[in-house]
Amino acid sequence: MDNNTEKSLEKIKKKKTFADFVQKFKKRWLINGISTLLLISIIFAVFIGINYGMKKWDPTPIDFTKSKDFTLTDESKERIKNIDKEVNISFVGYEESNADYKLAKQYNKTNSKIKVIIVDPSTNIEFAKKYDLTNESKSVVIECGENSRVLSSYDMISYDEQYNSVDIAEQKITSAIVNVTSDEKAKSYFLTGYTNFTLESNGLLASFAKYMKDEVLTFEELNILNTKKVPDDCDSLIIMTPTKDFDALVADEIIKYISKGGNILWLNGLYEEDKDFKNANRVLAQFGVNKFEKGIVYETDSKNIFLGYPTCFAPEITDNDILKNVKISSGAVFINATKINVDENKFEALKVTKTDLITSSDSAYFTKNLKSKPDSKQDEKGEFLLGAEFTKKISEANEKENKEEVNSTLILFSDDYIISDYAVTSGQYQIPVIDLANNKDIVFNSLAKLNNNDQEITIRKSYSDSETTFTPSERDLRIIMCIIFCIPLFIIVVGIIIRILRKHRR
Repeated sequence: MDNNTEKSLEKIKKKKTFADFVQKFKKRWLINGISTLLLISIIFAVFIGINYGMKKWDPTPIDFTKSKDFTLTDESKERIKNIDKEVNISFVGYEESNADYKLAKQYNKTNSKIKVIIVDPSTNIEFAKKYDLTNESKSVVIECGENSRVLSSYDMISYDEQYNSVDIAEQKITSAIVNVTSDEKAKSYFLTGYTNFTLESNGLLASFAKYMKDEVLTFEELNILNTKKVPDDCDSLIIMTPTKDFDALVADEIIKYISKGGNILWLNGLYEEDKDFKNANRVLAQFGVNKFEKGIVYETDSKNIFLGYPTCFAPEITDNDILKNVKISSGAVFINATKINVDENKFEALKVTKTDLITSSDSAYFTKNLKSKPDSKQDEKGEFLLGAEFTKKISEANEKENKEEVNSTLILFSDDYIISDYAVTSGQYQIPVIDLANNKDIVFNSLAKLNNNDQEITIRKSYSDSETTFTPSERDLRIIMCIIFCIPLFIIVVGIIIRILRKHRR
């Protein structure tokens, strides 16, 4: 066979091999490739469909924490399940990935009348104006009809005794829902005419007045000289440090109010000179409380001193039902406090029982010299009473006449600045004293007790076994999406190529 013939046969052989390859490709590889591509498309379609369905279904996230930190508690579910009013919970300045927002969406699963949405104040101008919100605001607004409460992001974070942050969002939101849907509203009156503290927008209690509006209660100023009595609908009477004595009529009417089971919240700060307010002291004497002296509590225990000022300190919170949340959280900060003097020998005759709420440490001094450090030889040292609840029994219960026991309660604190807008300097910030630690809670927990309002809910979670929450950035999201989509696709393609190569080698 000559060379030309061999070359011709070789060409024919190559053409046949190529034709066989093409035929095999058409029959196997192309068909298999199309099948694989179709399979991949089906997998992606199912994946997208599942994601879309899950988004529509919006299932409750699986909570693997031991204490179920990110799951709505049974207590919350029990308190809201029978609410038959429309409630809107608006998260202002929050992202959908926020843990508190995700937790709040579980309210809707328990009760469909509770709606949870995210609101952008820049596009919802009327809503932002109504609640005094800005583009920088981060708040939660709970609405039911004309009732509403506004919770700032700071309201939903507390601290334990080791100053570790504790998320109390569920506690605050559940309490707010119960409050705004309540048909019964308590009413407080603020005694005017005898103090320098006012509820006006430029007064020291402007923030307190604003916070009062966020509570589900009504409140008014009260001038007893004009009304000649304490109104019958008064659930609690608020009295701030008198700068002059009560008129006899005013003291008489307050004592009548007490005799009917009326309740009082009294905040009395220090006096720079001795005051003998005969009529105001008559009111305090109904509960076995003596007059306030000139003087200030001066702390010497460095661990309790706040911002380096011995007269600005964290007092001791006792075990009591009013301030139990404050005790296990970041406590309180008192500024320029005086001491409460009582005559316990009179308690039995007055039918009064006393519960200590707040005290100083036993290393504190009470000094009458306001301009210098206490004198260890002359000034009194010890644990001073700074806050107490006095319950006076007015009448016994009578089953035959179907009458309940009637009591009058006085909650007394020896610092009036704890609810004021007086600002202290912390670093580069000016912070109103009412916003320090849990000062605000001290007052509103007390009002809740006086107004017979048990709607404040305690839901505290340990967070001891929980991981720190993570909110991904756009870059993080791209990486996550790449991991979810690109890597599996790459593995599938590589698998197809390897399979084809192996078959080809055979």
